Amino acid sequence: MAGEFEQLAYEAALRSLDKQERLLEELRARTGVLLAGSSIAASFLGQQAFQHPRPGALVVVALVAFLVSMGASVFILMPKRGLIFAEAGIELFEGLYPTRGDLAEVYRRLAYNLDRFWKANDMAIVVLTRAYSLAAGALVIEILSLVVLLVGRIV
Repeated sequence: MAGEFEQLAYEAALRSLDKQERLLEELRARTGVLLAGSSIAASFLGQQAFQHPRPGALVVVALVAFLVSMGASVFILMPKRGLIFAEAGIELFEGLYPTRGDLAEVYRRLAYNLDRFWKANDMAIVVLTRAYSLAAGALVIEILSLVVLLVGRIV
């Protein structure tokens, strides 16, 4: 049947875009947990750790790590313009109307459009993934710094 190859390409492009959207949703959900973890660590461990008689540089490290973790997390959770995960109905109709009689050409154009959206989204998602790694690393540094401060206080 004519257009099967083009339809296959379209469906693959659509699945890739759907997968990318799920990845973004998952990243934001995990970021919410990271944000909560950073806040909890600062509240529970920080309260005791900052009462150290001579806290020194470790307090600064913990505080900077907390701020980096929070800032990176908020950056990830903020709405992002320019991410496209679907074609707009009217634009799709108007753009493909001249080729409505050639279903293979419609699928081909759709596949190219969806692939273009995926590539544009991918750049933004890479930045968000790096921000997540930064936030997670900062959380580890925050917790380790606070624990070291607490251990020094207890001993």
